[in-house]
Amino acid sequence: MYRILAAFFLLVASVATSSAQGLLPAVWQNQQGSLLKVLASDPATGRFAGVYINYGGICPGAPYDVAGATRGVRIGFQAWRAYSPFCKSTTVWHGRMVNPTTIVATWVMTYVDSSGVTRRVRGADTFRRI
Repeated sequence: MYRILAAFFLLVASVATSSAQGLLPAVWQNQQGSLLKVLASDPATGRFAGVYINYGGICPGAPYDVAGATRGVRIGFQAWRAYSPFCKSTTVWHGRMVNPTTIVATWVMTYVDSSGVTRRVRGADTFRRI
């Protein structure tokens, strides 16, 4: 009986640990095929950094810097590309981790169009860990 209880507690502890690690260096892909590559994370603060490679919308294939944070199941991150006169935009995602392999988030992208007018576009993404 003790062995079964011990095995059960080890299983629960390993599941809790893996979900707490959440965004450890990993690759996430949304429904358009864009990639969120988490390259560094700090489990103590929930902060993470990486790169977002856009495969939908403007500038397909362009890499964007990423910084964000998690708090429990809540997640927020921002991708920006300020060093290029083309593809210059900032996108902010807010959402939650549905499970250790799925993030559901809404986003707002801000960019300046060719006529110099600041535009905002809104949408939603589902990221799956690959």
